[in-house]
Amino acid sequence: MTVLPQEATDIRQDWASFLKASTAFTHTKKKQRTSGVSGEPVAATLTSSTGATSTDDRGASTSATRQSATHDYLFKLPDFSGVDLKSIDVVLISNYNHILALPYLTEYTDFQGRIFATEPTIEFGRQLMTEFVSFFGTSVSSSPHDAIDRKQLLAKAGTGLYPAYTLADVKACIDKVQAVRFREHVALYGSLKLTAHSAGYCLGSSNWLVQIGTENIAYVSSSSMQVNLHPDHFDGSLLEHASTVIVADLCPKGSITYDSGVNDVCSNIAATIARKGHVLIPCTISGFLFDLMEDIHLHLSRMGLNHQVQYSFVSPVAETALQYSNILAEWMAPRKQEMVYLPEAPLLHGILLEKGPAKNYKSVHGEFSSDLKHPCIVFGGHPSLRSGPMVNLLHMWGNKAKNSIIFIEPRYDVPASLGPYEGLEITQNACPLDIRLSVDQLVEVMKKYRHSKQVLVPARATNSIHTDGSAELADAKLTTSSSSIRWTAFKYGKAVQLGMGSLYESVLLSEELAKGIYPQSFGTTSIAPVAGSLSIYNNQMQLEPASVAGRQFLALYTQRQLCGVMNLQNLLLGLSQIGVENPVVTEHRQQSKDSDDKIETPEVKIEFEIEGQAAAFIVRDQETVVKCDENLRPLLRETILKCFQSLLSKVGASLHPWFNLVTLKCLEIPFSGQI
Repeated sequence: MTVLPQEATDIRQDWASFLKASTAFTHTKKKQRTSGVSGEPVAATLTSSTGATSTDDRGASTSATRQSATHDYLFKLPDFSGVDLKSIDVVLISNYNHILALPYLTEYTDFQGRIFATEPTIEFGRQLMTEFVSFFGTSVSSSPHDAIDRKQLLAKAGTGLYPAYTLADVKACIDKVQAVRFREHVALYGSLKLTAHSAGYCLGSSNWLVQIGTENIAYVSSSSMQVNLHPDHFDGSLLEHASTVIVADLCPKGSITYDSGVNDVCSNIAATIARKGHVLIPCTISGFLFDLMEDIHLHLSRMGLNHQVQYSFVSPVAETALQYSNILAEWMAPRKQEMVYLPEAPLLHGILLEKGPAKNYKSVHGEFSSDLKHPCIVFGGHPSLRSGPMVNLLHMWGNKAKNSIIFIEPRYDVPASLGPYEGLEITQNACPLDIRLSVDQLVEVMKKYRHSKQVLVPARATNSIHTDGSAELADAKLTTSSSSIRWTAFKYGKAVQLGMGSLYESVLLSEELAKGIYPQSFGTTSIAPVAGSLSIYNNQMQLEPASVAGRQFLALYTQRQLCGVMNLQNLLLGLSQIGVENPVVTEHRQQSKDSDDKIETPEVKIEFEIEGQAAAFIVRDQETVVKCDENLRPLLRETILKCFQSLLSKVGASLHPWFNLVTLKCLEIPFSGQI
């Protein structure tokens, strides 16, 4: 088989690029067509062999040499030879598209981490993997896949080729995935918190907020801003407090809008039905297909053609997927949730299946043939056209121009899919429906949530990358990095240094210590002293009451910092009381070092002599600095304390920017803290 586009981010391509194994067959395309074999030979990307395939009643690929079915299909995985899979602690699954290769990780490697996904993602992923095994697996062969030596496979992992996993692998893999709900907080390892937020892409699709200490990282995968679809809407709240945003899956530049694509699909279908032709739509039975069904049915109704058409869903998991999707109202958009209280299914296909215009089938054999009406719209099969029911139907209907095949999956190369099928007269239409965020939409979203300081985007979403790592986006306005948001490009497989670092850590107060804290009010602010012993266990920090020895030690530091408003007149009065005469008071403005806006703040300097030694007070907006010799410290300490006499019972270790901080320093040796 031909390799699907490597630049695609869909797991169906990146982790399962379809390749043909090295088993050689000598049949030519012409002989296969005339001999009645349904499948077509496909060229191997890594080998020069060709092969002939056919489909059985389950729609799975078989060969004239059934005994070699265990290695008919091999799949190329990314090269993770440079990654220690045992060191990976957590895997986050964003939607069912990104779960297809998970069994290769959980069942074929030494991965021992935890896996999280929403309930719909897990179930639709199970269905997708089951269909994958049916189409490309070895369950139809006489030789069980379990007999394959996994150690030998791992030894050959350098080639990147693997056989399809089995249904047993699927079950074992799914059992390892932990289900989560939107906005449910999952705490791990004491300092890590994970939260799933709705991505608006499909039922259960999620973006993830990763909180590490005080750092928040938002991972944005396949997401959609379309508000007229059935999934719950895009939840941007995870961006409100995220300092770093990683965007992994964007709509390619130049893609047509979803609404425009739907109009093309409906027009092509209506034209085909009007000429009494059949329509083939190779796709998975999930995602935006449920919305597309409503659009198609409404369009045909307006055209007066709906009574002449039959909808057929053909897949080994069609029945399960269609039924399951209609019981997930809590994961749907609000307008769909309201339909739960009506005696109708929230999604239209549920009504059509109940009333008859739509039916589901496991394969194109048996009931499908007997129920076939003209015209018919068939959904299902694999979009690669290498296995499944579409292979049979292309040979049944592909030689008539009145029929049509419409490609709606945006991640597949249509010419590559049709490559083995030469000389078909069937009308071919490519109408990719892509609801993922575009670069322009991403820019607008980030403008709305301005907290983020760094946004990482795929390199293909940029026009240029500067030497400092910042990027110029490929949006309409050629957005570049600014003081508020830095846009950085990343390439798959290459490490990126996020440059995160926090000066603060979250600390929990024990219940016993919290009971002894009595905040006192300072206008609109309340403060209270807190002292205790810091306990660190499993990356979680907690402040607990100190021991007897600890209390004695802490008593030495209870007055290291004073909070309050320094009154200049009281300070001068205090100096006169200890014998200071004629202090020199000067005032000037100093530029703030902590601000980029070059704000000037007032500064008062009081210079004087006491006991024949020079000393000075420097009073600023946020601090008061005292410079003196060591032997003068006790004397000046009393003077300063009198300025804060009314605050002594309320002094704490907390530092508030709207209070003055008094810090004593020696003339030559800087001193910070204790008075």
